[in-house]
Amino acid sequence: MRRIAITVAVASAVVLLSAPGVAAAPGVVRLYSPDGQIKTVQDPRPLVCYRGFGADTAVVNRTSATIFLFPDPGCRTDIHDPVEPGDTKFSTAAAFMTHE
Repeated sequence: MRRIAITVAVASAVVLLSAPGVAAAPGVVRLYSPDGQIKTVQDPRPLVCYRGFGADTAVVNRTSATIFLFPDPGCRTDIHDPVEPGDTKFSTAAAFMTHE
């Protein structure tokens, strides 16, 4: 019985991850650090926390989704700063994620 429950749980997770509502946000997010480093994330997946550079980061959202900037590298705080599709923002971006 336990084996069946585990199999059902794994199958449910696979279906959930392949559902249309959890598709990657097509496009690119670029982060620019004050010292000239550049980080590019192509087609960011929803609810995945991507690390940023921290203070004085320029964030360019060229995806179809709103991204949320977090002051902590684990995206765990309740404080977040939205960046709409097509927008650029200077922020303390220790991390970001999308919910779409």
